[in-house]
Amino acid sequence: MNRFSVQHFIIIGLLFWGLPAMVVAGPPALLYTIAAAIPVWLFSLNTSNIPTGSASSLRTLGPAATSILIGCALAYFAFDALFGQQLLQTNLFLHGTTAVDRSVDQSLAGESQGRGVAGLLGTILSLLAFSLIDVSLRARRLGRWGLWTAALLLIFYGIAASRGAALIAIMVIVLGRTSNWRRIALAGGVALALFFLASLARGDFGNTGTPLAAAFEAPFFNLTMMLSKHCGNAPWYAYLGEFFKKFIPAFIYPKTVYSFNVETSYCIYPGADNTLTSISIFTWLGEVFYYTPSILTAISAGILLGALARVVNRMLVKNELVCARIALGIACVVMLRSRTQDVLSFLIAQVIFLLAWPHLCRLSVYLRHCVAQEPAAAAYPEQPGQEAR
Repeated sequence: MNRFSVQHFIIIGLLFWGLPAMVVAGPPALLYTIAAAIPVWLFSLNTSNIPTGSASSLRTLGPAATSILIGCALAYFAFDALFGQQLLQTNLFLHGTTAVDRSVDQSLAGESQGRGVAGLLGTILSLLAFSLIDVSLRARRLGRWGLWTAALLLIFYGIAASRGAALIAIMVIVLGRTSNWRRIALAGGVALALFFLASLARGDFGNTGTPLAAAFEAPFFNLTMMLSKHCGNAPWYAYLGEFFKKFIPAFIYPKTVYSFNVETSYCIYPGADNTLTSISIFTWLGEVFYYTPSILTAISAGILLGALARVVNRMLVKNELVCARIALGIACVVMLRSRTQDVLSFLIAQVIFLLAWPHLCRLSVYLRHCVAQEPAAAAYPEQPGQEAR
């Protein structure tokens, strides 16, 4: 897995969700998939692997730095659970069958609005738990247990109503920093077991078919419905406009974003009372078909994904965050089941996190320097005959 860059994961996601769409969308699905994948592949050339073992250039994590990281993680969990996103209210293991309904209500309440402060911070800190697992190898034994405890708590908190989040967590934890085919097979088996357990908690076994087959088939079925019902279109540069809006936080300047999945769900499943019981997804090709000419949309998406992924991958390599890179990569594959814009938002958020991460790890050093500095008055002793003021 260490040889897989973020760009490689994105290519896997584009192909995994793009090529089967040929069954419902025909040859254009193949054309758009290739048009999006080629720019990402070009951005994957000449990428470096993350050093492991004795090749690592990072220092051992001291007790003070370990305590600060654990304290920051627990403080964020407490604050966000009480005053922020409050994800425990939609956790599928805590609320079972009502978790999805609660999640849909929250999504509809924020329709056409950008992320607030809590949502933006939550997206930025998506890799915090896996980064704690990475640095635990540099900590002493007691600190290692503390980092793992904080990481597992954040992972459980972040699952909410998503089975995909649970799958990603297990895959990353089992694979770890040393991945081989045996570990991959073990991770896949454990992840599937947890997926079915999460499906049981959500009540998905009451529906027709198995949850895993339904999870794979639903986006393609919805894409078929979207294409047959002609749910409108927009010019391809509107896709770029939605991307550039991401750099303007909604809590600083109010903005209107196009909620593609929500609006298209209204189109294919119109309710009598104009409400939705669930939000449909259409694979990443749904957006490509919506913004025309679609070939330009596919190429634009590939360039944006490749460029951002290269920046993020370089930062992950520099900070030697192996588990975090695997988590980010698998998350991108899962998110491409829905939209490329979701992946772009996620990558932008991780750039912000990775810019702050080295300073968070060195926070104890910064604090020690501040405490060690002598007061200014001590640097200039009193002269004879002068009174201290």
